[in-house]
Amino acid sequence: MKKFFLLCLLLVGGLCFAVWLIFQAQDMENLGGRSEADRATRPVDVPALIETAALRSRQSVVLTEREVNTWLANQVRPVQEGVLSDKVKLTGVWLRFEKTGGGRCEIILEREIDGKYPQTVSLFVKVERKKKANGTYTTQIRKDGGNFLGFIPIGGRFGQLTLPQGFLLFTSASFDALTTLFQQELELIEQGIIRRGGGKISFEDGEVHIDFPSED
Repeated sequence: MKKFFLLCLLLVGGLCFAVWLIFQAQDMENLGGRSEADRATRPVDVPALIETAALRSRQSVVLTEREVNTWLANQVRPVQEGVLSDKVKLTGVWLRFEKTGGGRCEIILEREIDGKYPQTVSLFVKVERKKKANGTYTTQIRKDGGNFLGFIPIGGRFGQLTLPQGFLLFTSASFDALTTLFQQELELIEQGIIRRGGGKISFEDGEVHIDFPSED
């Protein structure tokens, strides 16, 4: 009986701690371009730079978090929708580039509850590229942040709590809305980088690298 009580106590304690982590926003102090003071004074036109490299110069492109997030801050006008829209404000959309797990990008939605409580939800993505026998390329963008304990696929984070991919079903609508918002830019990436350019996208700590193979 005592063992059962102790087990229940541990389970309840673990659940309470998990809920506490969910409502603690992840640390974004070192996220380049998030704060106004850290943004580039001359913002880079990210889509135009990529398009020029993919279709003309064929030169590699390296973009920093600071450059991309500065561009996002100028392009995104966040609007919170749904039944809690009067209490919750979407304050920003940011990208974090990491070498972790073979290279990944974390898409972060930053919200504010009642004007004073910050809260974050994020999704990890990876880009995989393979060359086919006919010389063309196939590139897949996957919702994947690597593995936890070697076998549990990581999907994203609710606050400071890292969660398996299945839990992302609760936030899929928010990220689908972002896809619609950046439809033009995503089409540019698909057409210019992946199909015509054969570009390879890889992530390092604080940077995204786009390389284009020779057209020979």
